[in-house]
Amino acid sequence: MALTPKTGARSVAPAVHMLRPTSVVDTELQWFFNRVDCDMGVHSNFHDALSGQLTPSEGVTPEDAAEASHAQRTIRGWLLAIPDADAGVLQSAYEQRAWPGSLVDELGRITGVVVRLACALDPWPADRTAQRLVEMARAHWLESHCSKGRGRGFETLLNLRREGEIRFAKAHHAYAVVRGQGPCLARST
Repeated sequence: MALTPKTGARSVAPAVHMLRPTSVVDTELQWFFNRVDCDMGVHSNFHDALSGQLTPSEGVTPEDAAEASHAQRTIRGWLLAIPDADAGVLQSAYEQRAWPGSLVDELGRITGVVVRLACALDPWPADRTAQRLVEMARAHWLESHCSKGRGRGFETLLNLRREGEIRFAKAHHAYAVVRGQGPCLARST
């Protein structure tokens, strides 16, 4: 399970069939970007405040938390081993956000990637909250093009989609190469 340098994933041109997302990698990244904190036993103080009023639920055992923590560190290491741009594409693709429904229907998994590409048209603020506002504004702008169908402005959406698909496939492949073969590290729920 040795990590390759950041340039190692680029050295061999992949065949087309290798660019398809695999279910193991898909499951792993979905877990890493959205569920890892829950599986490590990290919860909000809101949960603690209401714990007397909530129905008892199955807690995270120390063994489960340790296993999830180990998986999180391993996956994070693999993400750090690929180029930063590829890791950013994977984060944009897998991090769950409240994107407009018609945009998600149109773009699927690459919605976040296409929105981030569209944000290149705007000045990028340093504050993460402001960045999310810019992303959501661009998402609604893109959604308006989806609702118009294939009318005015559709070419922009089509070009962004094509670029997003290419970047997603490249990033997914880079991660898969560094990750190698092996079982999925995501904790099954």
